[in-house]
Order: sequence, then structure tokens, then C-alpha cells
Amino acid sequence: METQNLWPDFVIDKTKSPKAILKEQAGYLMVKTNNVLSAEIETTQEFGQIVHHFYVVAPAINNYRYKLFSVSHKIVEYYPLTVMTDIELDDEPFENHKVARDEKELISLLSGIFNNSENTRIISSLLSQSLAE
Repeated sequence: METQNLWPDFVIDKTKSPKAILKEQAGYLMVKTNNVLSAEIETTQEFGQIVHHFYVVAPAINNYRYKLFSVSHKIVEYYPLTVMTDIELDDEPFENHKVARDEKELISLLSGIFNNSENTRIISSLLSQSLAE
């Protein structure tokens, strides 16, 4: 005799996930570079957190990958989340991590990372080298 289904109906959160935001930004990078560069998001589990690592990829130069930043959050809620990178924002050290309390703060932090002069220099170099291949 088969038992009845004991599972409840699950509620799906309609909030845009951090990974969805990162995937959108990966698509924008491809548009900005005319598909010369791409981005990959690798998701792992570390210390009970979900961690998304964002890599800029240069397929033309042997799939060179540059890790731009990582985002970590709890499994049951997206915010607050932590953004980790080694760059400086606003002329002060990033101190390896910053906390975003909501989507607006995450977008602000990502904008700072994407527009950071060191990162734009590295991405421009990857773009130039890729076009030379």
C-alpha cells in the first residue's frame, strides 16, 4: 500500500535573488565587450552559507579567469549578504568584505566594484589581449 504525500505546499519567494542579479550583470558584460569577454558565476557552499563567485572570462586567451568578487548569504534569506573582494572602493580599503542589507545596497556595491579603476584596467587588458588573438 502506497502512503499519502506528506509534503506541504511550498511558498516561493518572489524577491530577485543575488544570483539572478549577478547573471544579469554577466549578460551586460558580454554586451559591453561584444561577446569577447564573458562572466561565470560559480556557486558553492561554505560554512553553511551559499557563496557565488563572479569570474570575468577571456575565452580567446585560453579561458583566462579573473575572480572579481564573491557574494555570500544564508540559505534561507538573501539579506543581509556579504560581498568579498580585494579592491579599494572610495579610496579606502574594502577590508575583504562589505555587508549589503538589501538589493539597493548590493547594486551600489557592485557598481563600485565594476567601476573601480583597477578592475576596469584589468578588464580592458583582457579585452585588448583577446582582440589581439
